[in-house]
Amino acid sequence: MKFFQDYRFKMLVPELLVVFAVWYLLPESLTGNVYLFLGPLSLLLQPLFFLPSGILAFITAITLHGIYPLDNYHEGKIPELPKAAVIMIIISFIFLPWLVLMQMIGYFMTEATEYFSRNPLWERFESLGDLLFYAGAVFFVGLQWWLLIPVFFLSQGVDGIHKIAHHETSSEKITAIFYFLWPVSMFFFFTPVEILAMAALAIPAFAFYAYIRPYYSYVNAIHTLTFAIVIIVVLLIAPYLPFVDIWFPGFIPPHIPDRLFPSITW
Repeated sequence: MKFFQDYRFKMLVPELLVVFAVWYLLPESLTGNVYLFLGPLSLLLQPLFFLPSGILAFITAITLHGIYPLDNYHEGKIPELPKAAVIMIIISFIFLPWLVLMQMIGYFMTEATEYFSRNPLWERFESLGDLLFYAGAVFFVGLQWWLLIPVFFLSQGVDGIHKIAHHETSSEKITAIFYFLWPVSMFFFFTPVEILAMAALAIPAFAFYAYIRPYYSYVNAIHTLTFAIVIIVVLLIAPYLPFVDIWFPGFIPPHIPDRLFPSITW
């Protein structure tokens, strides 16, 4: 259990959700190298060219957890540099160097407020680091760059409500505004079914967090009310969603894979 605690493997859950999203949005990542269209340049993104990129993303999500005990060492929380952590990070670079580089940059962006200043600007920068670290695989392996804007709001919202619950923000009002921009942004980029699915995941996920950390209860109540309102609004304006597709047809590419069992209709 100490190993799981030191390497913070509880945080593997959101990373695996991102990996599963990559598999869903780009099923061919499970069977081949998604970078082959780049020719020789593909070797810079994936040196092990003969392996499926989606499988490498899955393994990298695990090996990159070496960054957590390494961070604990640099912050003085543990006395010795964990050699296994360094080896895990090196292995991650061998698998998907460009993705891991961006994730590492993203991780250190999340530490920016500790080194520079805790103010609204650096806190937004910190949340942007979460986008690269956790959702990087969606962009760099899943190649879903159209999700950059909605995931930006997602990272600002989730990290923001986390900061409010922990009293770690310099301005709760500004952080709250960025949190509420997250559900509002959904109407611009997602279909009614996708929004309802995200709400169905978001509400119980935060409820569970409030169960294991009771001081989250009040932000969880706000979160639940927010997404309950989102569901009602979606039912009222469903024919017009997503807004971006009305204003800029074709901006959102097809991203729903074919059914595995098309004969089954339920």
